[in-house]
Amino acid sequence: MKAFFTKKNEVYVSPHINLVSSNLPEHVYFFDTSLRDGEQTPEVSFTIGEKLQVARQLDATGVDIIEAGMPVVSKGDYNACKQISKLGLDAEVIGLARLNEKDIDAVVECDMDAIHVFIATSDLHLKDKLHMTREEVLLKIESMVSYACEHFNMVEFSAEDATRTELNFLVKANTIAVNAGASRINIPDTVGTITPRAFGHVVATNREALPPSVKICVHCHDDFGLSAANSLAGVENGAEVVHTTVLGIGERAGNAAFSQVAASLYALYGVKTSINYGELYRTAKLMERLSGLKIPVQFPLVGKNAFRHESGIHAHAMIQNPRTYEPLTPELIGYPRTDDLSDIISSSISVGKHSGGHSLKAKLEEMGVSYTRDQFTEIMERVKDLGDKGKKVTELDLITISNDVTGHLAEREQTVILDELTVLTGSVTPTATARIRVRLDNGWESRINSAIGVGPVDAAVSSILNVFKEIGALELLQYEIEAVSGGTDALGYTSVKLRDENGYIVSGSAAHEDIVMSSVQSIVNGLNKLMVMRKER
Repeated sequence: MKAFFTKKNEVYVSPHINLVSSNLPEHVYFFDTSLRDGEQTPEVSFTIGEKLQVARQLDATGVDIIEAGMPVVSKGDYNACKQISKLGLDAEVIGLARLNEKDIDAVVECDMDAIHVFIATSDLHLKDKLHMTREEVLLKIESMVSYACEHFNMVEFSAEDATRTELNFLVKANTIAVNAGASRINIPDTVGTITPRAFGHVVATNREALPPSVKICVHCHDDFGLSAANSLAGVENGAEVVHTTVLGIGERAGNAAFSQVAASLYALYGVKTSINYGELYRTAKLMERLSGLKIPVQFPLVGKNAFRHESGIHAHAMIQNPRTYEPLTPELIGYPRTDDLSDIISSSISVGKHSGGHSLKAKLEEMGVSYTRDQFTEIMERVKDLGDKGKKVTELDLITISNDVTGHLAEREQTVILDELTVLTGSVTPTATARIRVRLDNGWESRINSAIGVGPVDAAVSSILNVFKEIGALELLQYEIEAVSGGTDALGYTSVKLRDENGYIVSGSAAHEDIVMSSVQSIVNGLNKLMVMRKER
């Protein structure tokens, strides 16, 4: 096992890793469940269009298996699974099902590549949730895994709450699943209640008991903050597939974070994967925008402070050699450097008000941004507009602008469009008047409303919500704004969460150098998402 790499001076980590004996596989595969377990995060919900966008980005990042959802849960999940299956991705598209024919048939109908079936096995779940005996569960595993294998060549079986299941019974349940035809066995730490050493023992015991042709998978939750550590312990003991989510989203405290596990396997273990590491940061930022969950500043690798240095001692050493206080380069994961040490990193292409189309296209291609012709035109206009105002456009600015432009519905697909906004402030009570167009069944309607507030942002946001009231009552659950980069001319990035009278919760976001406009546009983007979600559901 390699202790550190010297290629491009990307990584420098502890050589003592070599002293740890382990049963590392030659290749580790990534199973992303952001669209299934991740969407179970409280107050997170994706439209079908957003799920397609996430699936494409995961595929571009090299994820091997994408769990598109659980088709039987809702019409929206069913349609999303069906559409993701038709994208022609390189990744395997898999659907989740309980051990019953109805659930399995729904996955079959969605024409998915594979199926992931599960049933709980801990005595706690058997007694208080399933009201079944161990013998009944084993019979169910045998019959329903066999049924799934009649329809799919690849069947993955999960014994839910595996780490609180008596180990001998867990091995027995997994063995029966394999004998019934399962090709992969997943060991979930469903409520995150095991330590890395103990989890490694559970994985190793199952690895020894099952045929070498059967891949062991691990699915770890973060209730005690151990999900990434447990996932790596599983790999150390022979697991070949790791379940993760982008930003670690998921039930309760979430799942193992994709970026942390992927970067650790590369930098700390030297294990081969199919991951395109340069996409990790961009994938994280996409999930931040679509989920409405702000990345904590101290979040490993992709947080705002991950590559920032405050101490003078650190800064001086960094100038001599960045690896003194950075175990890996930000470029490795596609992270744009924005601190005072930017002179350490040279960029082959700069972007500003004088950038031509070829230069901007080259930079966007370097960043891995996909766009339509109209989106490119808008990105170009916004970059030049910032330049005309005297602002230097940083790489982080460009990422924010491109995410903002490519992440929202095209105007022809929108159902809510802001036509005009007037805001009065200063010596008068802040007042805003908004005029929007709303597309209803009988065509477009133009509506106007005014509101006052404690400040221009409050007044502007209130005017938008007021003008929408005739369609449905809305509650602003969350409002956050941050400066993308330093300076008073920085882009303002606003994210909001809205809830309507039906209980639907949606997120919206926008970036603009005027915080009033970024605030208002984030509301409008949220309203568009809400209208799409109403139609889908």
